[in-house]
Amino acid sequence: MAKKKHKRELNVPRILREIRLYLLVFFVFSMPLFFLPGNSEYGYTKSIYALVFVSLLYGLWGAEAWLRREWTLDITWGGFLLAAFILVSLLSLLGGTPAGVVIQSATLVLFFGLIGIIVANSISEDRGLRWVLSALLCAGVLNGLFGLLQYLGVVPGGAPGGGLSAVIATMGNRNFLGGFLSYLFLPCAALLLSVRRHWQRALVILGLGFVLAITLFVHQTGVRLGLGIAGLFLSFVWGYWGLLPHKKEAIWWLGLYGTALAAVGSVAGARGLLGALIYSALGAILFLWGKILRRLRIVWIPTVALALLAIFLLNPATTPFSAVERAWERNAGRVRAWDWWVGYFMWKDHPLTGVGLGGYKIHFVPYKPEFLSSPVGQRYRFPIARAAQAHNEYVQVAAELGVLGIIVLLGGIGLVSYLWTRRMGEAGKKELRVELSLLAAGLIAFLIHATVSFPWHRPSGSLVFVVVLGALLSSRYGRVGRFPVVLRGRLLKGTVAFVAVLGLGVSVMAVRDLLADRYLQQGKLAYFRGDLRTAYPLLQRAVSWDFFPRISLYWLGLVQMEMGLRDQALESFYRCLDGRYVHEALYLNIAALELERGNLDAAVRAAEELIATEPPRDMKDAAQYIVAIARYRGGDIPQAVEILKGIVKRSPDFERGWALLGEIAQSTGDFEEARSYYQRALKVIEKKISRIEKRLTGPLTPENFGKLRSELKGLKAWQKLVKERLENLP
Repeated sequence: MAKKKHKRELNVPRILREIRLYLLVFFVFSMPLFFLPGNSEYGYTKSIYALVFVSLLYGLWGAEAWLRREWTLDITWGGFLLAAFILVSLLSLLGGTPAGVVIQSATLVLFFGLIGIIVANSISEDRGLRWVLSALLCAGVLNGLFGLLQYLGVVPGGAPGGGLSAVIATMGNRNFLGGFLSYLFLPCAALLLSVRRHWQRALVILGLGFVLAITLFVHQTGVRLGLGIAGLFLSFVWGYWGLLPHKKEAIWWLGLYGTALAAVGSVAGARGLLGALIYSALGAILFLWGKILRRLRIVWIPTVALALLAIFLLNPATTPFSAVERAWERNAGRVRAWDWWVGYFMWKDHPLTGVGLGGYKIHFVPYKPEFLSSPVGQRYRFPIARAAQAHNEYVQVAAELGVLGIIVLLGGIGLVSYLWTRRMGEAGKKELRVELSLLAAGLIAFLIHATVSFPWHRPSGSLVFVVVLGALLSSRYGRVGRFPVVLRGRLLKGTVAFVAVLGLGVSVMAVRDLLADRYLQQGKLAYFRGDLRTAYPLLQRAVSWDFFPRISLYWLGLVQMEMGLRDQALESFYRCLDGRYVHEALYLNIAALELERGNLDAAVRAAEELIATEPPRDMKDAAQYIVAIARYRGGDIPQAVEILKGIVKRSPDFERGWALLGEIAQSTGDFEEARSYYQRALKVIEKKISRIEKRLTGPLTPENFGKLRSELKGLKAWQKLVKERLENLP
């Protein structure tokens, strides 16, 4: 009698675990490539994508745990760092930044931290690490290829016609692209250890060579500096730990080195190739120095002293070398320093908790006058636009989260350094140490670039950071730094329910915010076309759908102002001023509306607050013009004339200044002088109209078209008014 065949039971939890790994790999690959053309900014859409996808991943993980009746997860010591950062973020609510801004920012920090935890729990085996790093490398190659096609003018980019300014890939900026590629370059070199087939290794080498070439091609000094220091760190570590590859593996590493030299030569030519060889020699010296330090621990003392001396000599604030100062100036050093000083003044006012997470861009403009009036601010009296970021993550953490944030950040860097050192010592295999050294080098590149940029505020850069950090803290490299948690029974059910509700709630709010952003973009386009009837309801919808409306509220105010709804516009602008979207133009619009309502003191106050921020010349002229009108209407004619003459002396093409001087002269009976002023105003107006009409015949972005259309409309109104006044002169 034949034996009955037993059906193999379907292991649903195991299937869900496999699906979760596949989706994680897909997410790591797709997030850096994701963007939606109809939205305001590439990084914004990536953030929304990340919030929804992370919710899905944790939902699947929770379902798997529910079916297993047990959830075993390793939150690692990094989980405590994440909790500490969220805690100090909530404490930063004391700094005055609106709660909506802090909560939005803290949610992004939380969800990106959760990516690191899920990575740490997914790559204990070779397959997981290989797939995740391959996904990162593929995303880097495709982004680099997209940027190259933009440079060649094959696909649309940041500027029409191609060229370096067109290279934005799916990042929105070539600095963001270069940073993203530089962070993943060294960690993805670990693929040479995990892939076994020759053709796979050859593809990895070619991919890394292309990534390096594009990294150098974007010509970002901070990116090159970060990657360069990371490479020197790697040389030292390999010497200290004796990590030279085996003979049978050496050919592949030599192949990668040769490909890297070819990438440098293709981008920078013979001079760059010579620099690469000198850099290689420096790396060899550090390699040998590392071997010496391993044997003679006493040499650590002069080594640390030399490192501190190098920092002193290369720091623009302390260097005695003019070459370093010139390099700093060439790379917008004074603008960076301005951003940092403003951040310092924020920290000085709120030293413990900072002004609030996400509040730097909100408080930047209001803090400009305080900085400029200080002794150090006297050296920075040149126009600078509102900065959304401090261009130094450490300064921004201090400004937004105060001493508590700095303690968590520097403590976190110290903790990860300690765990990495322990894991390097306890790793049994040489290959694991090589992987750990490459992962750490990727973090070094990130942390160095963070001194002159803001990679934690870029979704793709943050993704590389948390993926690499999660991999470094995974059980693959030892038990030090692990913190496994097992959830069962009611605790399991409560946690799964909480994860489901949190993920669903955040996803719904994220999608609503995404739709609000699309309404904002559509409303702006309608405004640029002059179609206010269409723009108004779109922007109203954007404000109502937005979790915490800021930019949409400002644009709604602009439309309301142009539609003649001045009271509603003023209300929208004052809401923006209350910690939502504080921009230089906001003060100008408030001053103009208060002037129309006859509130002269309020108009002067808003205009003078703008002038104190050292705005661009055209904005300063407009603000002083409003002050002059207020003085004229208030009866102080001499001061009004003095202000106007100062404006037209500085900006002879400021037609409103000439026109108001004509009006004042006419009101005092000096008709010949009034005629002269009016004629001068008319001449400027007609010249501007001619120039704008010519520009309108060429290719323009919708925003530039809208600005020119609005300016032309205003000029024609002034042309008509000035002509009428000339005709009415006796």
